[in-house]
Amino acid sequence: EYRDGILLFDITDRMVWTKALKDTTGLKKFYEDHKNNYMWGERADASIFTCADDKAAKEVKKLIKDGKDDKDILAKVNEKTPNAASVTSNTYEKKDNPLIDANWKQGVTDQDQNGKVMVIDVKKIIAPEPKKLDDVRGIVTTDYQNYLMAQWLDELRAKYPVKINQQALAQVIPQ
Repeated sequence: EYRDGILLFDITDRMVWTKALKDTTGLKKFYEDHKNNYMWGERADASIFTCADDKAAKEVKKLIKDGKDDKDILAKVNEKTPNAASVTSNTYEKKDNPLIDANWKQGVTDQDQNGKVMVIDVKKIIAPEPKKLDDVRGIVTTDYQNYLMAQWLDELRAKYPVKINQQALAQVIPQ
């Protein structure tokens, strides 16, 4: 049994696991054929400014309205008062950040939180779209291995049909 197990492991490794890792063309084709299985949900491209006080928050909102980017806004606000504001920019899915979830629409809002003023700038809402292969390579590789295993088993069943020896089965499993 041990020898058969090692043999099965080696063959499965060659036919499925290693093949899925080395066959980059096959993996890309599998991803392209199934990319709708790997979707982002609706996302928000947003920046969250943490401001020390209302004055800094008002200045941040004015600069956002003027079309300044995050880096320029921070430089301008922190120029007069160091550390008056900080920013976190990201693309958020629902439930990633409660501040963004509470303001799930394009635009600028603010909120008081723990003595600081949070200015939330939702630049745009991004519609659901397929994730890039690099973002889901591990999941796609696993799915591709499962696909290769199923394909290999189908080939084996077609080439070597299973025949059950009813007499031997009756001896092993009494009825």
